[in-house]
Amino acid sequence: MRSRWIALPLAALPMLAGPSAAAQVTLGIGVGASSSELIVTGLAIDSQEPRRGTALSVSVGVPVSGHLGIDFGAGYIRRGSTSTLLQLGDVDYRIQYLQFSALGRASAPVIGQRLSVHLLAGPALRLETSCEREARLVLHPITFLVECDDPEADSRTSAVDYAILGGAGAHLAAGSRLGLRLDFIYSRGIRSFFESEMETTARNRALTLRAGLDLRIG
Repeated sequence: MRSRWIALPLAALPMLAGPSAAAQVTLGIGVGASSSELIVTGLAIDSQEPRRGTALSVSVGVPVSGHLGIDFGAGYIRRGSTSTLLQLGDVDYRIQYLQFSALGRASAPVIGQRLSVHLLAGPALRLETSCEREARLVLHPITFLVECDDPEADSRTSAVDYAILGGAGAHLAAGSRLGLRLDFIYSRGIRSFFESEMETTARNRALTLRAGLDLRIG
């Protein structure tokens, strides 16, 4: 468990907008479904099944100029997959993160000011809250389940992961302050999340479909 990493980033999120943008910010909440897999090198993998799960998020949208803005976000995500290794068995990684992101947003109106579409791109930092690795051997009915941060684990995972996010979406104004939003986001880890120096590397990759509500402040 890495819960000690959680408190400080959550406390800092409301400060990201800054005083000058306080009257223009948009607060958002979203829920979605994700499908993730691992990009693995150094192992002979026969097949891989993605891990599917839910994604929850909150955000602060800050206009910059015209149709440009920045979305500061925080959310809970699940990552991992089940990999079938040749002549060995299945290895299942189940990883939970708190994710913090800063995404540049470029939007364009479609129907007046009521409907708009947008593009998103930017970096994300992830703090691991839990991780389990389950191995099921093909030649013996044996299952091994270990915590990834166990000192005895031979492939410990890092408490911090970094990724690049990009995607597109649409926003529908449902009133003077309330809006509905739908985003499709692709994310890719930029480094291996294995902590030790190994020839084998693993990075996260995922697709997320997210729906949410935006509330304009001011």
